[in-house]
Amino acid sequence: MTWDNLAGVYLRAIAVLCCLALMMLVVPAARADAEEAAVYKITITYNVQNVGANTALGVKAVVSLFDNATDFADQQVLSETISVDGDQVYPTILKGAENRYTEITLGGMASGASKWIWVTQTLKVKSLKPSITPSSVAPIPSELLVYTQPVANLWQSDDSRIFTLADNLAQNATNLYYKALQIFSYIAENITYQKQTVTHSALQTLLNGNGDCDDLSNLFIAMVRAENIPAKVVTGYAYLTSYAGTQADLVSDMGHAWSLIYLPGSGWVPADETMPESVGTFGEADYSHIAGEARGGEGVVSGGQIIWKGPGQISESWGQYHGEATTINAAVTGTVTPQALLEVKVDHSSTISNDTLPFTVTVTNMGQSQASNLSVGLDLDSSFDAVTPQSNSSLAGGEQWVATFDVHLKEGAYGENHAVLAEVTYTSAYAGLTGELVNVGNATVPILPKQTAPVEVQDLMILVLIGVVLGAVVGIAAFVARR
Repeated sequence: MTWDNLAGVYLRAIAVLCCLALMMLVVPAARADAEEAAVYKITITYNVQNVGANTALGVKAVVSLFDNATDFADQQVLSETISVDGDQVYPTILKGAENRYTEITLGGMASGASKWIWVTQTLKVKSLKPSITPSSVAPIPSELLVYTQPVANLWQSDDSRIFTLADNLAQNATNLYYKALQIFSYIAENITYQKQTVTHSALQTLLNGNGDCDDLSNLFIAMVRAENIPAKVVTGYAYLTSYAGTQADLVSDMGHAWSLIYLPGSGWVPADETMPESVGTFGEADYSHIAGEARGGEGVVSGGQIIWKGPGQISESWGQYHGEATTINAAVTGTVTPQALLEVKVDHSSTISNDTLPFTVTVTNMGQSQASNLSVGLDLDSSFDAVTPQSNSSLAGGEQWVATFDVHLKEGAYGENHAVLAEVTYTSAYAGLTGELVNVGNATVPILPKQTAPVEVQDLMILVLIGVVLGAVVGIAAFVARR
């Protein structure tokens, strides 16, 4: 080791001690009382048209609405307006077992006529992270056993190809949690994500070997039901920041489905086979998941087709003029506009210098409202030294902020993959919101094994160091002798 390196060791040690002292004075990036959440304004437009030759009388439209949810999601409706042809209306809001909807009276419609329905709702969506005890073996409540049954042409848990595979995967698992996890992992590793034009049943998905969010959810639900684990589906939307500013069609581009399983002691627990980024998440659902309805399979298969209910779906009824037939159709479009949402991206350098790895966290305000009092920090494992959070006073909608961190690596960091989480805490100017919000981003950081000098070089350095020490000793002895 050279003197420069030795000095570097001491300097780094001093720097680490200083950082530790500073961290004791710094408030962590994510406060315990901050909410990991986002706020979305969702507008869905229903264009009801009489495309038949005759007048329709007493036209009515039933549309589903987003709802407050605490069991299968953590979601709150902040505001809601419904209008017909530009005029606000106040129809009766109805509540089903697992959904919320309204029936809107449109009256008579002549041939070629159309009516426009606008439903605008603002939602605060929090990340759902239920407390899970994997070792729990409590019995399932009897009223939930209905969610373990097969559903024809949808969740064929009684088909030998499905329940045999599920049994083989779960045979060594000790309880429901590990059975479900092993089934989830099998699907993630063996069923390829591929966008589909129609929804496939569980058996079709297994035989095809591919599918999208609907299909993979169907297969997962059927397989866990084969193991007597209660399961149902959540249909809704997933806000993807890649669509920002494009006015993307809500139904075709952001529709999403994921699963729920019941675990004793935990309640309903989410399992998403395809998000984030076609990788999936077991046991939680982040604030990009906008929940529409949760269903146990009833009323989903109609006329041989699988049709999910929920916001973005409409059903129409009408009478005919003097008994002459006509036809009513409805076209659906819609957008999701974030009001309070930060996109957080974590990146790192490809070069490590003096055991230091530079990180960047890019924060983009995707919302319409200003974000203030921002603080960003990195959640690192024990293989890294902790870093001091950085702050920014405000970030307007569409603005971007890049924070940089120089992170010191400990010896144990080398030769491993590390999960790094960036947390941004802020307050939003969106009306009605109080307290702090948290938005997050993460990355997997591979650290290559540390390069060591060849044995010959190490031996040479040792000899040089011995020579330097001996020279110093001789010099000191000669000085003492002259005295």
